[in-house]
Amino acid sequence: MLNTLKIKGFKSLSNVELEPGRINVLIGANGSGKTNLLEALGLLKVGLNIHNNKVIDSEWYSGSQSLLRSGIRPAVPRMYFSAFAEEEKAEEIRIEATSDRNMKAIFQLQSAKAFHPVIKYEPDTETTNEHFFRYTAYAIFSPITQVLRGVMPDISQRRPVGIAGGRLAEAVEELLDLGKGRFGDLPIEELFELLDWVDDIAVVPPSRDLIDANVPTTRSIIRFTDRWMRPGRNQFSAYDASEGALYVLFSLVLAMHPLSPPLFAIDNFDQAMHPRLARATTRLFCHSLLTSTPSRQAFLTTHNPLVLDGLDLTDDRIRLFAVERNRQGVTEVYRVEVSEDVLNATQKGLSLSNLWVMGRLGGVPDLF
Repeated sequence: MLNTLKIKGFKSLSNVELEPGRINVLIGANGSGKTNLLEALGLLKVGLNIHNNKVIDSEWYSGSQSLLRSGIRPAVPRMYFSAFAEEEKAEEIRIEATSDRNMKAIFQLQSAKAFHPVIKYEPDTETTNEHFFRYTAYAIFSPITQVLRGVMPDISQRRPVGIAGGRLAEAVEELLDLGKGRFGDLPIEELFELLDWVDDIAVVPPSRDLIDANVPTTRSIIRFTDRWMRPGRNQFSAYDASEGALYVLFSLVLAMHPLSPPLFAIDNFDQAMHPRLARATTRLFCHSLLTSTPSRQAFLTTHNPLVLDGLDLTDDRIRLFAVERNRQGVTEVYRVEVSEDVLNATQKGLSLSNLWVMGRLGGVPDLF
């Protein structure tokens, strides 16, 4: 696990330092810099690949397939560097990541016409190199409804699911065991409690009984059975299903599937979910990821305060970070910790989302 992260000179992240846990939720307004933080990890990942001769330097430029496959927005190289109106333009991007084994990877990139990223290790040994190379599987997942429905291709196919949600049906099938009544590590009843309109779920070949002939399909589709509809009219595919159900399945696949990356991010975690569904999904996601094998680490971004109510912030493995830009436009990141006052307030019936809206979460400056 990464236990410290320092980022300097990257986009709006002029100078940011944080100590992540196993699950890290970044909450803040649009444009506050949440995705920039995720992409800084992606920049580190591509640098690790280059260091190991997996990627050529030219792939740093706009249209880079390596960046796209990781869910990172390619840009003209100079756009990666911080350039605030009231500060000198950054001449270097520096990203330091320290793991729980007390090993450090340092990424440095100078502002120049040619991109020549440098990776340094401390200690500079083959063991450190091999240790950090596992993080090259890192990706920023950002599902798209039409891809989840199976009617649009994913620009980055990978297992267990693509960056935009490709292979969702196959990944669900790999976790679904109806004979034992389980979905991955979960009893199937817990999934159905979350998706309360679902009576049954299966992965089947496409059928014209479920999908119109004019609708493109993948080799396998998810078939839902609605508990409220009459037999014969109660089965339909992901193409016609509630999009919220597909986003829930996508998130739980990443939390539980043994082929999920050891380090990954989901941008806009609560996308397409009703606030109460987002809260329940957050709670289940945290439980599934913390008990999964092998262990992994996740970064999630959200705009929805109700997601906070699904977090057990008394568990130090789950950490909440407020993200905002100050009056100079520089992104600042603050860890929100549960204080004695917050605990007392929650015992009186106030939720974390209530306290957030009221501005009463400890450690967050007045600008929140």
